[in-house]
Order: sequence, then C-alpha cells, then structure tokens
Amino acid sequence: MLIKQIIFESKNMLDSWKNQEPATFARGLTKHFGAPDEQTATQATWYNKDGFKRIVVQDEYIMHCCPGPHYDFVYSTIDLHVPKQFVRVLADSSESILLDLLKNEVTARCAGLSPNAVTLNYVLDVVSGRVTGSKDEYERRIKQLWKNKLNPDPEWWPDATREVRTK
Repeated sequence: MLIKQIIFESKNMLDSWKNQEPATFARGLTKHFGAPDEQTATQATWYNKDGFKRIVVQDEYIMHCCPGPHYDFVYSTIDLHVPKQFVRVLADSSESILLDLLKNEVTARCAGLSPNAVTLNYVLDVVSGRVTGSKDEYERRIKQLWKNKLNPDPEWWPDATREVRTK
C-alpha cells in the first residue's frame, strides 16, 4: 500500500509542475530508469544512471540562445577534476557548463541527455588536451548533434533512453 501511495504522490508532484516540458521529460526518464531517487515539488533526481553521476530535471524552463534558441531544464553531472587553466575557456564556451571545483564535478544543463552528453564530452576533450576549447568548437558540436551528424554517444555514455539513436 505504501509503494502505491508514493507512486501516486510522485505522479501528482509532476502534474503540479508549472512547466510541461520538464514534467514530460521526467515522466520519460521514469519509464526508462524507474522512479526518481529523490523528488520534490520542483525537481526529480536520479543517481548513477546512463553514465551520469546524477540527472536532475527541474521545473524550470530557462531560455538559452546559444548556439540557437532553446530551453534548458535537465542537468547531468559527472565526476571530473578540471585544472584551473581550463576554467575560463570552459566558462567562455557555454553557460551550460557548470563547474564545481570543490567537488570535482562538471554538470551540463540543456534540454535532454544527448546534448548534455555532447557538452560533457566536449569538457572531457578540452581537459584531456584532445581539442582546444572555444565557443566555436562547442557550438559546432551542439549544432551537429541537432542536425544528427554527430555521433552523440561517446563510449562512456550508454544512452539507455535511446534518445538520439536511429539504429
């Protein structure tokens, strides 16, 4: 009886969100990953899913104009130490790259897991020296993802929701 009550309350929480896009996305993640590990009136959180340390969907709809107009509401986090020499170039690359230097975490914020995976892969490439970081390089990758010309599934990202695969 308690499990049914918790599921019922969780559905009601999503139904009360102000923004339908994040609520719909959270429902989709629930279908793939099960109920969130944590849920409040304004966010749902899953831990250790799909290659991410944490996935958070918030009841927000933040307009972001780079590289093109879209709305952000999904946060995906990985563990990564970012040396200080890369902080400025990553911050200049995108407002969607969130660095927590104390916890050694990097979070990407966008409208889905695939752009977040592309963003985090960009950070990994910059920090490892595989690419020189720049806003142009970051935006090129996101634009290619939008055009389905970029393989969005780096080796570390399982894409359990099959968000972008067409195979």
